[in-house]
Amino acid sequence: MGIKPRNCVVVFGGSFDPVHCGHVALVKHVAALIQPQVVRLLPAGKPWQKECLAADAMHRVKMLELAFDGELAIPLFIDQQEIQRAQLGQATYSVETLQNLRRELGGDTAIVFVIGADQLMNLANWRDWKNLFDLAHVCAVARPGYCLDLADLPESVRTTWNNRSAQIDQLKQSPAGMCFYCADLAWPISASAIRQELKMGACADSKNSAFGLVPPKVLDYIQQQHLYK
Repeated sequence: MGIKPRNCVVVFGGSFDPVHCGHVALVKHVAALIQPQVVRLLPAGKPWQKECLAADAMHRVKMLELAFDGELAIPLFIDQQEIQRAQLGQATYSVETLQNLRRELGGDTAIVFVIGADQLMNLANWRDWKNLFDLAHVCAVARPGYCLDLADLPESVRTTWNNRSAQIDQLKQSPAGMCFYCADLAWPISASAIRQELKMGACADSKNSAFGLVPPKVLDYIQQQHLYK
């Protein structure tokens, strides 16, 4: 008898304020590399690293639904647990989210937690950050204008990363504990720049408009709901 394939879930969180084409491209790219059974998107509720979000949770969830409609050949689930915690006045911490996912998915499922490579510089400040590796694999993805140099990471993060570094095909061989750096995807898209254009009332069809970096269904929704004004 052959070995039963391990279930694998890719988890990608963010403010998605608004979701843009870079988010869609990143998820599609990582999903193609890892080939999980499902992708979970985690819109932020009350992230401790950021100020208040511009669009409320209902709108950000709807924009995610529109952006990813028909984009993946595998199931995609929008997990609202962080939003639900925010509604109770609780801040969002990744380790708590992954603990909840591990309880839900069981101890044998491979969970791949995707973060931006730039977040590694601040990883040592995350709550119980070393426990992330007890709960999931960590996949760091290149961000525009950012080149990861392990030598520049805080020593504790650098040591942990070096000790746990693996190849992409190894991530599905165990539930958690490894890390991988995906350097071949970097979209020059800024959600803050998109919000600024919307706030200033820039023309969506202007030559240098950032609106082209927002999925058309999402842009229509933003304009219909008068978001970011």
